[in-house]
Amino acid sequence: MNRLWVRLSLAFAAIVVLAFSTVVFTATSLVSTQRIQTYIAEELEQPNGLRDLVAAYYRAQGEWDGVELLLMGADAMLVYGPATRSAHFAILSNQGNVLYTGELDNNEVPPPSQPVLTTPITVDGVQVGQLAVMVPSTSEDRPLIDVLLPPFAQNGVPGLLREFSRFLLGVSGLGAVLGLIFGIAVSRGLTAPLARLATAANAIGAGDWTYRVSENGSEELRAVAQSFNEMAAALESAETLRQNMLADIAHELRTPLTVLQGNLRAMLDGVYPLEAGEIARLYDQTRHLHRLVEDLHTLAQAEANQLPLQRLRFDLAEMATETTAFFTAAAEDAGVHLTTITDDGPVYVNGDRWRLNQVLQNLLTNAIRHTPAEGTVVVKTDETDGEVVLSVTDSGDGIDPAQIGRVFERFYRVDKARSRDAGGAGLGLAIARALVEAHGGRIEVQSAGIGKGSLFRVCLPKA
Repeated sequence: MNRLWVRLSLAFAAIVVLAFSTVVFTATSLVSTQRIQTYIAEELEQPNGLRDLVAAYYRAQGEWDGVELLLMGADAMLVYGPATRSAHFAILSNQGNVLYTGELDNNEVPPPSQPVLTTPITVDGVQVGQLAVMVPSTSEDRPLIDVLLPPFAQNGVPGLLREFSRFLLGVSGLGAVLGLIFGIAVSRGLTAPLARLATAANAIGAGDWTYRVSENGSEELRAVAQSFNEMAAALESAETLRQNMLADIAHELRTPLTVLQGNLRAMLDGVYPLEAGEIARLYDQTRHLHRLVEDLHTLAQAEANQLPLQRLRFDLAEMATETTAFFTAAAEDAGVHLTTITDDGPVYVNGDRWRLNQVLQNLLTNAIRHTPAEGTVVVKTDETDGEVVLSVTDSGDGIDPAQIGRVFERFYRVDKARSRDAGGAGLGLAIARALVEAHGGRIEVQSAGIGKGSLFRVCLPKA
Protein backbone atom coordinates (compact mmCIF):
# COMPACT_ATOMS: atom_id res chain seq x y z
CA MET A 1 0.00 0.00 0.00
CA ASN A 2 3.00 2.26 0.40
CA ARG A 3 3.87 2.05 -3.30
CA LEU A 4 3.46 5.28 -5.24
CA TRP A 5 1.55 3.68 -8.10
CA VAL A 6 -0.96 2.19 -5.62
CA ARG A 7 -1.52 5.59 -4.02
CA LEU A 8 -2.00 7.25 -7.40
CA SER A 9 -4.43 4.56 -8.52
CA LEU A 10 -6.54 4.91 -5.38
CA ALA A 11 -6.44 8.69 -5.77
CA PHE A 12 -7.78 8.41 -9.33
CA ALA A 13 -10.56 6.07 -8.20
CA ALA A 14 -11.46 8.33 -5.27
CA ILE A 15 -11.67 11.34 -7.57
CA VAL A 16 -13.99 9.48 -9.93
CA VAL A 17 -16.24 8.31 -7.08
CA LEU A 18 -16.36 11.81 -5.61
CA ALA A 19 -17.22 13.31 -8.98
CA PHE A 20 -20.06 10.86 -9.64
CA SER A 21 -21.35 11.16 -6.07
CA THR A 22 -21.52 14.91 -6.60
CA VAL A 23 -23.48 14.33 -9.79
CA VAL A 24 -25.89 11.98 -7.99
CA PHE A 25 -26.43 14.41 -5.13
CA THR A 26 -26.96 17.32 -7.52
CA ALA A 27 -29.34 15.36 -9.76
CA THR A 28 -31.47 14.06 -6.89
CA SER A 29 -31.60 17.56 -5.44
CA LEU A 30 -32.78 18.99 -8.73
CA VAL A 31 -35.64 16.46 -9.06
CA SER A 32 -36.78 16.55 -5.43
CA THR A 33 -40.40 17.32 -4.44
CA GLN A 34 -39.47 20.80 -3.24
CA ARG A 35 -37.72 21.53 -6.54
CA ILE A 36 -40.76 20.27 -8.49
CA GLN A 37 -43.12 22.43 -6.42
CA THR A 38 -40.88 25.47 -6.83
CA TYR A 39 -40.63 24.89 -10.56
CA ILE A 40 -44.40 24.52 -11.01
CA ALA A 41 -45.07 27.57 -8.83
CA GLU A 42 -42.66 29.64 -10.89
CA GLU A 43 -44.29 28.42 -14.09
CA LEU A 44 -47.79 29.30 -12.81
CA GLU A 45 -46.82 32.73 -11.51
CA GLN A 46 -44.65 33.94 -14.36
CA PRO A 47 -46.10 36.62 -16.71
CA ASN A 48 -48.60 35.13 -19.16
CA GLY A 49 -48.54 31.90 -17.19
CA LEU A 50 -51.62 29.82 -16.32
CA ARG A 51 -52.55 32.05 -13.40
CA ASP A 52 -52.58 35.13 -15.63
CA LEU A 53 -54.58 33.21 -18.26
CA VAL A 54 -57.37 32.20 -15.85
CA ALA A 55 -57.37 35.72 -14.33
CA ALA A 56 -57.80 37.18 -17.80
CA TYR A 57 -60.60 34.68 -18.44
CA TYR A 58 -62.43 35.77 -15.28
CA ARG A 59 -61.93 39.46 -16.15
CA ALA A 60 -63.42 38.87 -19.58
CA GLN A 61 -66.29 36.57 -18.52
CA GLY A 62 -67.04 37.88 -15.07
CA GLU A 63 -67.46 34.29 -13.85
CA TRP A 64 -65.76 30.87 -13.89
CA ASP A 65 -68.22 29.02 -16.11
CA GLY A 66 -66.42 27.39 -19.03
CA VAL A 67 -62.94 27.56 -17.43
CA GLU A 68 -62.83 23.74 -17.47
CA LEU A 69 -61.62 23.68 -21.05
CA LEU A 70 -58.72 25.97 -20.18
CA LEU A 71 -57.81 23.78 -17.21
CA MET A 72 -58.01 20.57 -19.23
CA GLY A 73 -55.50 21.98 -21.71
CA ALA A 74 -53.18 22.96 -18.86
CA ASP A 75 -53.35 19.50 -17.28
CA ALA A 76 -51.17 18.17 -20.10
CA MET A 77 -48.08 19.73 -18.48
CA LEU A 78 -48.61 17.60 -15.38
CA VAL A 79 -49.56 14.24 -16.82
CA TYR A 80 -47.37 11.91 -18.92
CA GLY A 81 -48.08 8.40 -20.11
CA PRO A 82 -50.64 6.73 -17.86
CA ALA A 83 -54.23 6.48 -19.06
CA THR A 84 -55.61 7.60 -15.71
CA ARG A 85 -54.43 11.04 -14.78
CA SER A 86 -53.45 11.41 -11.12
CA ALA A 87 -52.79 15.18 -10.90
CA HIS A 88 -54.74 18.07 -12.35
CA PHE A 89 -55.41 21.81 -12.03
CA ALA A 90 -58.45 23.19 -10.25
CA ILE A 91 -60.06 26.52 -9.35
CA LEU A 92 -60.66 26.90 -5.63
CA SER A 93 -62.70 29.46 -3.82
CA ASN A 94 -61.03 31.82 -1.43
CA GLN A 95 -62.10 29.42 1.31
CA GLY A 96 -60.42 26.44 -0.41
CA ASN A 97 -63.45 24.73 -1.90
CA VAL A 98 -63.15 23.17 -5.35
CA LEU A 99 -65.13 25.21 -7.86
CA TYR A 100 -64.02 23.92 -11.25
CA THR A 101 -61.60 21.27 -12.46
CA GLY A 102 -60.57 20.01 -15.85
CA GLU A 103 -61.02 16.43 -14.66
CA LEU A 104 -64.83 16.52 -14.50
CA ASP A 105 -67.72 16.48 -16.86
CA ASN A 106 -70.65 18.72 -15.95
CA ASN A 107 -72.36 17.79 -12.67
CA GLU A 108 -69.86 14.92 -12.03
CA VAL A 109 -68.95 14.36 -8.38
CA PRO A 110 -65.22 15.08 -7.86
CA PRO A 111 -63.05 12.23 -6.52
CA PRO A 112 -61.36 12.67 -3.16
CA SER A 113 -58.36 14.94 -3.75
CA GLN A 114 -56.28 17.59 -2.04
CA PRO A 115 -54.29 20.59 -3.18
CA VAL A 116 -50.52 20.31 -3.01
CA LEU A 117 -49.79 23.73 -4.47
CA THR A 118 -51.97 26.88 -4.53
CA THR A 119 -51.49 30.41 -5.80
CA PRO A 120 -54.05 33.28 -5.46
CA ILE A 121 -55.88 34.65 -8.50
CA THR A 122 -56.41 38.42 -8.40
CA VAL A 123 -58.38 40.61 -10.77
CA ASP A 124 -57.99 44.37 -10.40
CA GLY A 125 -56.49 43.92 -6.95
CA VAL A 126 -59.30 41.66 -5.70
CA GLN A 127 -58.73 37.93 -5.03
CA VAL A 128 -61.38 35.99 -6.93
CA GLY A 129 -60.15 32.50 -6.20
CA GLN A 130 -57.12 30.20 -6.13
CA LEU A 131 -55.33 28.15 -8.78
CA ALA A 132 -54.36 24.76 -7.33
CA VAL A 133 -52.58 21.55 -8.31
CA MET A 134 -54.72 18.68 -7.04
CA VAL A 135 -53.58 15.11 -6.33
CA PRO A 136 -55.69 12.14 -5.21
CA SER A 137 -56.05 11.77 -1.48
CA THR A 138 -54.83 8.16 -1.76
CA SER A 139 -51.42 9.46 -2.78
CA GLU A 140 -51.07 11.38 0.44
CA ASP A 141 -48.04 9.43 1.57
CA ARG A 142 -46.36 9.38 -1.83
CA PRO A 143 -43.78 11.94 -2.97
CA LEU A 144 -45.20 14.55 -5.27
CA ILE A 145 -42.75 13.54 -8.00
CA ASP A 146 -44.28 10.02 -8.04
CA VAL A 147 -47.68 11.57 -8.57
CA LEU A 148 -46.74 14.10 -11.20
CA LEU A 149 -44.49 11.81 -13.25
CA PRO A 150 -45.19 8.20 -14.22
CA PRO A 151 -43.30 5.30 -12.61
CA PHE A 152 -40.99 3.23 -14.77
CA ALA A 153 -42.26 -0.11 -13.53
CA GLN A 154 -45.30 -1.74 -12.09
CA ASN A 155 -46.17 -3.52 -8.81
CA GLY A 156 -44.68 -1.06 -6.33
CA VAL A 157 -41.26 -0.63 -7.95
CA PRO A 158 -39.67 2.69 -6.86
CA GLY A 159 -40.48 5.71 -8.98
CA LEU A 160 -38.44 7.97 -11.15
CA LEU A 161 -36.28 9.44 -8.41
CA ARG A 162 -35.14 6.09 -7.08
CA GLU A 163 -34.64 4.68 -10.57
CA PHE A 164 -32.69 7.75 -11.53
CA SER A 165 -30.55 7.53 -8.38
CA ARG A 166 -29.84 3.85 -8.98
CA PHE A 167 -28.86 4.56 -12.55
CA LEU A 168 -26.44 7.27 -11.46
CA LEU A 169 -25.02 5.06 -8.72
CA GLY A 170 -24.45 2.31 -11.27
CA VAL A 171 -22.69 4.73 -13.55
CA SER A 172 -20.67 5.94 -10.57
CA GLY A 173 -19.57 2.38 -9.76
CA LEU A 174 -18.63 1.72 -13.37
CA GLY A 175 -16.74 5.01 -13.46
CA ALA A 176 -14.89 4.04 -10.29
CA VAL A 177 -13.78 0.75 -11.84
CA LEU A 178 -12.71 2.46 -15.06
CA GLY A 179 -10.99 5.19 -13.04
CA LEU A 180 -9.13 2.56 -11.04
CA ILE A 181 -7.99 0.78 -14.20
CA PHE A 182 -7.01 4.06 -15.83
CA GLY A 183 -5.29 5.20 -12.62
CA ILE A 184 -3.25 1.98 -12.44
CA ALA A 185 -2.17 2.35 -16.06
CA VAL A 186 -1.26 6.02 -15.70
CA SER A 187 0.41 5.67 -12.30
CA ARG A 188 2.49 2.72 -13.43
CA GLY A 189 3.57 4.77 -16.41
CA LEU A 190 4.49 7.68 -14.13
CA THR A 191 6.35 5.60 -11.57
CA ALA A 192 8.25 3.39 -14.02
CA PRO A 193 10.91 6.08 -14.68
CA LEU A 194 11.29 6.56 -10.92
CA ALA A 195 11.83 2.83 -10.53
CA ARG A 196 14.49 2.98 -13.24
CA LEU A 197 16.16 5.87 -11.40
CA ALA A 198 16.16 3.84 -8.19
CA THR A 199 17.74 0.90 -10.02
CA ALA A 200 20.36 3.19 -11.53
CA ALA A 201 21.12 4.74 -8.13
CA ASN A 202 21.60 1.29 -6.61
CA ALA A 203 23.87 0.31 -9.51
CA ILE A 204 26.03 3.40 -9.11
CA GLY A 205 26.06 2.91 -5.34
CA ALA A 206 27.40 -0.59 -5.99
CA GLY A 207 30.26 0.86 -8.04
CA ASP A 208 28.92 0.59 -11.59
CA TRP A 209 29.83 4.14 -12.65
CA THR A 210 28.91 3.52 -16.29
CA TYR A 211 25.21 2.87 -15.58
CA ARG A 212 22.83 5.37 -17.22
CA VAL A 213 19.03 5.71 -17.43
CA SER A 214 17.04 6.23 -20.63
CA GLU A 215 15.84 9.79 -21.11
CA ASN A 216 12.21 9.39 -22.14
CA GLY A 217 8.74 10.24 -20.87
CA SER A 218 7.40 13.68 -20.03
CA GLU A 219 9.57 16.79 -20.10
CA GLU A 220 9.98 16.76 -16.31
CA LEU A 221 11.00 13.09 -16.24
CA ARG A 222 13.45 13.63 -19.10
CA ALA A 223 14.97 16.54 -17.19
CA VAL A 224 15.36 14.39 -14.06
CA ALA A 225 16.90 11.55 -16.09
CA GLN A 226 19.27 13.95 -17.82
CA SER A 227 20.34 15.47 -14.50
CA PHE A 228 20.85 11.99 -13.07
CA ASN A 229 23.01 10.96 -16.03
CA GLU A 230 25.05 14.16 -15.71
CA MET A 231 25.53 13.43 -12.02
CA ALA A 232 26.57 9.86 -12.82
CA ALA A 233 29.06 11.12 -15.40
CA ALA A 234 30.48 13.60 -12.87
CA LEU A 235 30.80 10.83 -10.28
CA GLU A 236 32.50 8.60 -12.83
CA SER A 237 34.92 11.38 -13.71
CA ALA A 238 35.56 12.11 -10.02
CA GLU A 239 36.20 8.44 -9.33
CA THR A 240 38.62 8.30 -12.25
CA LEU A 241 40.42 11.38 -10.96
CA ARG A 242 40.51 9.92 -7.46
CA GLN A 243 42.06 6.70 -8.68
CA ASN A 244 44.59 8.59 -10.80
CA MET A 245 45.40 10.88 -7.88
CA LEU A 246 45.99 7.94 -5.57
CA ALA A 247 48.23 6.35 -8.19
CA ASP A 248 50.16 9.60 -8.64
CA ILE A 249 50.52 10.11 -4.89
CA ALA A 250 51.78 6.55 -4.51
CA HIS A 251 54.25 7.15 -7.31
CA GLU A 252 55.45 10.46 -5.88
CA LEU A 253 55.94 8.94 -2.45
CA ARG A 254 57.53 5.76 -3.78
CA THR A 255 60.42 7.56 -5.53
CA PRO A 256 61.99 9.32 -2.51
CA LEU A 257 61.17 6.41 -0.22
CA THR A 258 62.93 4.03 -2.58
CA VAL A 259 65.98 6.30 -2.65
CA LEU A 260 65.98 6.55 1.13
CA GLN A 261 65.57 2.84 1.61
CA GLY A 262 68.25 1.94 -0.94
CA ASN A 263 70.83 4.39 0.35
CA LEU A 264 70.23 3.45 3.97
CA ARG A 265 70.53 -0.23 3.06
CA ALA A 266 73.75 0.51 1.22
CA MET A 267 75.12 2.34 4.26
CA LEU A 268 74.20 -0.55 6.54
CA ASP A 269 75.91 -2.98 4.17
CA GLY A 270 79.00 -0.79 3.99
CA VAL A 271 78.59 0.03 0.28
CA TYR A 272 78.24 3.78 0.96
CA PRO A 273 80.34 5.42 3.63
CA LEU A 274 78.51 7.08 6.49
CA GLU A 275 79.62 10.63 5.71
CA ALA A 276 78.04 14.07 5.51
CA GLY A 277 77.57 14.02 1.71
CA GLU A 278 75.48 10.85 1.73
CA ILE A 279 73.45 12.07 4.71
CA ALA A 280 72.81 15.37 2.88
CA ARG A 281 71.39 13.48 -0.12
CA LEU A 282 69.09 11.53 2.20
CA TYR A 283 68.03 14.78 3.85
CA ASP A 284 67.12 16.22 0.43
CA GLN A 285 64.80 13.28 -0.13
CA THR A 286 63.09 13.86 3.23
CA ARG A 287 62.61 17.53 2.27
CA HIS A 288 61.04 16.41 -1.00
CA LEU A 289 58.66 14.15 0.92
CA HIS A 290 57.82 16.93 3.34
CA ARG A 291 57.16 19.38 0.50
CA LEU A 292 54.89 16.89 -1.26
CA VAL A 293 52.88 16.17 1.89
CA GLU A 294 52.55 19.90 2.64
CA ASP A 295 51.35 20.59 -0.91
CA LEU A 296 48.73 17.86 -0.66
CA HIS A 297 47.59 19.15 2.72
CA THR A 298 47.31 22.73 1.43
CA LEU A 299 45.40 21.59 -1.65
CA ALA A 300 42.97 19.49 0.41
CA GLN A 301 42.30 22.37 2.82
CA ALA A 302 41.75 24.89 0.02
CA GLU A 303 39.35 22.67 -1.92
CA ALA A 304 37.40 21.96 1.27
CA ASN A 305 37.16 25.71 2.05
CA GLN A 306 39.02 25.10 5.31
CA LEU A 307 42.27 26.85 4.49
CA PRO A 308 43.03 29.47 7.17
CA LEU A 309 43.69 32.87 5.56
CA GLN A 310 45.15 35.93 7.28
CA ARG A 311 43.36 38.61 5.26
CA LEU A 312 44.94 42.07 5.26
CA ARG A 313 44.87 45.02 2.90
CA PHE A 314 48.19 45.20 1.04
CA ASP A 315 49.74 46.43 -2.20
CA LEU A 316 49.85 43.56 -4.69
CA ALA A 317 52.26 45.48 -6.94
CA GLU A 318 54.76 45.80 -4.07
CA MET A 319 54.49 42.08 -3.33
CA ALA A 320 55.01 41.24 -7.03
CA THR A 321 58.15 43.41 -7.14
CA GLU A 322 59.63 41.78 -4.02
CA THR A 323 58.89 38.24 -5.19
CA THR A 324 60.28 38.88 -8.68
CA ALA A 325 63.48 40.22 -7.13
CA PHE A 326 63.79 36.98 -5.14
CA PHE A 327 63.73 35.00 -8.43
CA THR A 328 66.26 37.22 -10.21
CA ALA A 329 69.19 34.96 -9.44
CA ALA A 330 67.40 31.83 -10.62
CA ALA A 331 66.40 33.58 -13.84
CA GLU A 332 69.97 34.72 -14.48
CA ASP A 333 71.26 31.18 -13.97
CA ALA A 334 68.74 29.99 -16.59
CA GLY A 335 69.60 32.84 -18.97
CA VAL A 336 66.07 34.25 -18.75
CA HIS A 337 65.31 37.98 -18.71
CA LEU A 338 62.92 38.63 -15.77
CA THR A 339 61.14 41.99 -15.53
CA THR A 340 58.32 43.57 -13.51
CA ILE A 341 55.82 46.16 -14.78
CA THR A 342 53.77 48.18 -12.29
CA ASP A 343 53.02 51.31 -14.29
CA ASP A 344 49.65 51.89 -12.61
CA GLY A 345 51.22 52.29 -9.19
CA PRO A 346 49.83 50.59 -6.05
CA VAL A 347 46.99 48.08 -6.46
CA TYR A 348 45.37 47.03 -3.21
CA VAL A 349 43.66 43.74 -2.37
CA ASN A 350 42.29 42.15 0.79
CA GLY A 351 43.95 38.77 1.15
CA ASP A 352 46.58 36.58 2.69
CA ARG A 353 49.88 38.05 1.48
CA TRP A 354 51.85 34.88 2.15
CA ARG A 355 49.36 32.65 0.25
CA LEU A 356 49.19 34.99 -2.76
CA ASN A 357 52.97 35.17 -2.71
CA GLN A 358 52.92 31.36 -2.89
CA VAL A 359 50.74 31.60 -6.01
CA LEU A 360 53.16 33.99 -7.73
CA GLN A 361 56.12 31.81 -6.77
CA ASN A 362 54.50 28.78 -8.38
CA LEU A 363 53.80 30.74 -11.56
CA LEU A 364 57.33 32.16 -11.72
CA THR A 365 58.88 28.75 -11.05
CA ASN A 366 56.96 27.24 -13.97
CA ALA A 367 57.65 30.21 -16.25
CA ILE A 368 61.44 30.15 -15.67
CA ARG A 369 61.55 26.36 -15.89
CA HIS A 370 59.75 26.29 -19.26
CA THR A 371 61.50 29.31 -20.84
CA PRO A 372 64.73 28.67 -22.77
CA ALA A 373 67.83 30.82 -22.52
CA GLU A 374 67.50 34.35 -23.89
CA GLY A 375 63.76 34.11 -23.29
CA THR A 376 61.69 36.59 -21.27
CA VAL A 377 59.35 36.42 -18.31
CA VAL A 378 57.25 39.50 -17.49
CA VAL A 379 55.29 40.04 -14.26
CA LYS A 380 52.68 42.78 -14.48
CA THR A 381 50.00 44.23 -12.18
CA ASP A 382 47.13 46.51 -13.16
CA GLU A 383 43.45 47.22 -12.48
CA THR A 384 40.46 46.67 -14.74
CA ASP A 385 36.68 46.65 -14.17
CA GLY A 386 36.96 46.68 -10.39
CA GLU A 387 39.50 43.83 -10.38
CA VAL A 388 43.19 43.62 -9.67
CA VAL A 389 45.05 41.56 -12.26
CA LEU A 390 48.42 39.89 -11.70
CA SER A 391 49.83 38.36 -14.88
CA VAL A 392 52.91 36.28 -15.67
CA THR A 393 53.87 36.13 -19.36
CA ASP A 394 56.69 34.01 -20.75
CA SER A 395 58.15 33.32 -24.20
CA GLY A 396 58.78 29.67 -23.41
CA ASP A 397 57.53 26.27 -24.46
CA GLY A 398 53.86 27.25 -24.68
CA ILE A 399 50.89 24.90 -24.21
CA ASP A 400 49.03 22.79 -26.71
CA PRO A 401 45.44 24.21 -26.93
CA ALA A 402 44.13 20.67 -26.37
CA GLN A 403 45.89 20.59 -22.98
CA ILE A 404 45.01 24.07 -21.70
CA GLY A 405 41.90 22.78 -19.92
CA ARG A 406 43.97 20.33 -17.85
CA VAL A 407 46.96 22.40 -16.71
CA PHE A 408 45.34 23.07 -13.31
CA GLU A 409 44.65 19.39 -12.55
CA ARG A 410 46.55 17.61 -9.80
CA PHE A 411 49.74 15.82 -10.92
CA TYR A 412 49.18 16.88 -14.51
CA ARG A 413 52.31 17.95 -16.40
CA VAL A 414 52.25 19.40 -19.87
CA ASP A 415 55.67 17.99 -20.76
CA LYS A 416 55.39 14.25 -20.09
CA ALA A 417 59.04 13.77 -21.00
CA ARG A 418 60.28 15.65 -17.92
CA SER A 419 61.26 13.64 -14.88
CA ARG A 420 59.59 14.25 -11.57
CA ASP A 421 62.74 15.82 -10.19
CA ALA A 422 63.07 18.21 -13.12
CA GLY A 423 59.40 18.87 -13.69
CA GLY A 424 58.01 18.81 -10.16
CA ALA A 425 55.10 16.79 -8.83
CA GLY A 426 52.47 18.61 -10.87
CA LEU A 427 50.73 20.21 -7.87
CA GLY A 428 51.89 23.81 -8.24
CA LEU A 429 49.19 25.07 -10.60
CA ALA A 430 46.48 23.07 -8.82
CA ILE A 431 47.48 24.74 -5.54
CA ALA A 432 47.63 28.14 -7.23
CA ARG A 433 44.07 27.80 -8.52
CA ALA A 434 42.77 26.60 -5.14
CA LEU A 435 44.41 29.53 -3.33
CA VAL A 436 43.11 32.10 -5.81
CA GLU A 437 39.56 30.71 -5.62
CA ALA A 438 39.79 30.75 -1.81
CA HIS A 439 40.28 34.54 -2.16
CA GLY A 440 37.17 34.83 -4.33
CA GLY A 441 39.20 35.26 -7.52
CA ARG A 442 39.99 33.23 -10.63
CA ILE A 443 43.07 32.16 -12.56
CA GLU A 444 43.23 31.91 -16.35
CA VAL A 445 45.75 30.63 -18.88
CA GLN A 446 46.29 31.50 -22.55
CA SER A 447 48.71 30.14 -25.10
CA ALA A 448 48.96 30.40 -28.88
CA GLY A 449 50.45 26.91 -29.06
CA ILE A 450 53.64 24.93 -28.65
CA GLY A 451 56.72 27.15 -28.65
CA LYS A 452 54.72 30.39 -28.52
CA GLY A 453 54.83 31.10 -24.81
CA SER A 454 51.98 31.33 -22.33
CA LEU A 455 50.11 33.85 -20.18
CA PHE A 456 48.79 33.18 -16.69
CA ARG A 457 46.41 35.81 -15.30
CA VAL A 458 45.25 36.01 -11.66
CA CYS A 459 42.14 38.17 -11.14
CA LEU A 460 41.26 39.24 -7.59
CA PRO A 461 38.56 41.52 -6.16
CA LYS A 462 39.79 45.05 -5.65
CA ALA A 463 40.08 46.19 -2.05
